[in-house]
Amino acid sequence: MRTLVLTAWLLATAAPLFAQTAPKSDTLRHIEQKEVIVTGFPAVEGKTPVPVTTVRRQELEQGATFKELPNLLRMLPSMVTYTESGTDIGYSYVNIRGFDSRRESILVNGIPQNDPEDHSVYWVDMPDLASFSSNVEIQRGAGSAFYGPPAIGGSINIETFPSADRQFSFSAMGGSYGTSKIGLVANSGLIDGKYLVSTKLSQMHTDGYRDHAFFDTKSYYVSLARIDERSTLQFNFYGGPINDGLGYYGIYPADDARSNFVDRNLRKYNPTETGLSERRANEQESFSQPHYEMLSSYKLDDHLTLFNSLFYVQGEGFFDFDGTWPYVFGGSNSEAYHLTQVYGERYGFAGINDSSLGNELTRAWVGNKQIGWLPRLEFSHDDGMFTLGGEIRIHRSNHWGQVLYAEKLPQNLPVNYHYYEYNGGKDIFSGYLAERYGLNKDINLSASVQLIGQTYHYYNEQPIYLDSIHAAAEGLTAGFHSTSFDVPLFFANPRAGINVNLSDNATAFVSASYTSREPRLSDYYSAESLKLPNFNKKADSTFDFSSPKVKPEHLIDIEVGLRALDLDLDESWKFTGKATGYYMPFTDELLKTNQADLFGNSIVANAEKVLHYGLELEAGLQYSDAFAIKANMTLSHNEIKQFDSYSDTSSVVGKTPIGFPSIIANVSAIITPFKNLQVTLSGRYVGQMYGDIENTDYFRNNAYSVCDLTLSYRLDKIFGADHLTIRGQINNLFDRLYTSYVLADAGFFVAAPRNGFVSIELGL
Repeated sequence: MRTLVLTAWLLATAAPLFAQTAPKSDTLRHIEQKEVIVTGFPAVEGKTPVPVTTVRRQELEQGATFKELPNLLRMLPSMVTYTESGTDIGYSYVNIRGFDSRRESILVNGIPQNDPEDHSVYWVDMPDLASFSSNVEIQRGAGSAFYGPPAIGGSINIETFPSADRQFSFSAMGGSYGTSKIGLVANSGLIDGKYLVSTKLSQMHTDGYRDHAFFDTKSYYVSLARIDERSTLQFNFYGGPINDGLGYYGIYPADDARSNFVDRNLRKYNPTETGLSERRANEQESFSQPHYEMLSSYKLDDHLTLFNSLFYVQGEGFFDFDGTWPYVFGGSNSEAYHLTQVYGERYGFAGINDSSLGNELTRAWVGNKQIGWLPRLEFSHDDGMFTLGGEIRIHRSNHWGQVLYAEKLPQNLPVNYHYYEYNGGKDIFSGYLAERYGLNKDINLSASVQLIGQTYHYYNEQPIYLDSIHAAAEGLTAGFHSTSFDVPLFFANPRAGINVNLSDNATAFVSASYTSREPRLSDYYSAESLKLPNFNKKADSTFDFSSPKVKPEHLIDIEVGLRALDLDLDESWKFTGKATGYYMPFTDELLKTNQADLFGNSIVANAEKVLHYGLELEAGLQYSDAFAIKANMTLSHNEIKQFDSYSDTSSVVGKTPIGFPSIIANVSAIITPFKNLQVTLSGRYVGQMYGDIENTDYFRNNAYSVCDLTLSYRLDKIFGADHLTIRGQINNLFDRLYTSYVLADAGFFVAAPRNGFVSIELGL
């Protein structure tokens, strides 16, 4: 807190300097039109054959104070979000067309954010991202990004280009569940016709709706940019340490989640020696992951522009969690935590052999480092645009686990004894070619191909002992074993499409792509899972690390779309409509199964054939600046056609994969009854989905509908300030009781009942 106050004083002192900015120039106008620096691969209406939705800064501002960025996207087509805490702050997840973040490509300024090892995106490690985002573009469908992991459900690219407007503001927010937030923004505006400085600091806390679902963070964002006539250069530094209560398990059993809502904020599934209990108070996470970026563009001539992105990400932290679970599931905790005599002889302590050590508390620690370079060359010709680009990323990690506390621990146990430890890594090299070619002013052809070569590394594992019984069962030799392997992978992902302008306001497109994607490193093996490597055996019964059991997935995605934009119904009314159909047959799709790892994440396996297809409908109606209504609906069919590797094939063929609703619908009404007041009423409906692969009623998440209300009022030139903006938000306006997601062996994730927040922003 003192740091934020000191920073506020420094920024306030510097405010007069920000005022010494140049008047608007041609450079500034280019910035405002987003023509100077482009990150990622923005879709162009009327030219790009891809279903796309763009969220502008003005829309983000309405909800950035109250929500993490994923939850700001929940009203967009084919999007489903949920949080572990039950509110819109903390661990949040967003699915596109039913595919979770492991099957999406998430980028910030065109830089990949999916963890290279487990493919997930941890939005909490980029706290308050929405408040300094200038633009968010969502492209749905496979192969919609050339950097990072290949997109399957779609890609989300967030831009954080500094504001061209001078700004110095203070904001504060408070509301339900002990939620509070303060923030400071200082933007220089254009200095000397070429420099921009942008900073954002915030501090946030919430107790969360669920018990022990607190979330604390201090976030920062600093951006320095120079804009010249032919070049741009931007440096970004952002992140923030987080501390939160663990909530990766939902409520369990199902009856409590569905009917006993009185106690739903108090109970949490937690396997312990005595059965189910509430989460322990000392279970928590602490993590920090700063991001360093350098983005540049240089116009070599009137047709040729070179873009470069260099970045470095370093994250490290731990989470402490209940460690009594091996005993509950029939295991021996002393064996699970490598505290038996054979380990004692190796590491110098007196080993013990107890099924239960008594109230174990364990720590999982991870450290990540990633460096990357993303070059891109764009050639603008008379008939379109040719792009040549590449990607180089090097990722390394260290993982270890430790028993922090137990009632019975071996004598002389070293304080830094790790019951597992290993290093992971991934080397990624890719290149791509893309061409957008205009046959004439109404017909544009697009074609691209991406070639990806990558290698997983697993090494430096602390040796694990296999006794004669377990070793014999696996055909291995009894004794200490240390796993080390590399998994090289190569993919070619082509894509082609055509966009036809039917009129000045209507377009149609067709596209087809073939996309491949690799499993996670933990799908091959991870020491913390306490399972043997997932590889086939050689004739001598040793593991063949060139023959993994889990395989990459492959799919074909065919998209057909029709768009009618800004049709004038009369002098005041405008209509926009879009329709997109998709057909996505999979081979070896990596499906979530009923089994979960220690942290509630579903274990995946390859299903030989899975089919996904659907229809996305969008409509918008606007009356002048006073009223607008937006609506969208997704109807989909998701079916397992063949899953021979699953234990009971007959029980899953014809079933829906975990987490895929067949219907999603959203509608929002934005009303501006008079100047500076905006009222938004939104409603969403998400159809039923299943948390188990057999689609049993026990793990069925019922369909739900919910409405939210947001108000915003701005007063200009008040109290000597430039403006005062007051915002209010009521979530779950009609106090519906529902669960937003479910996973077998992880439980139901509940949403909070009616809750509200109020914020003020003072611009100086």
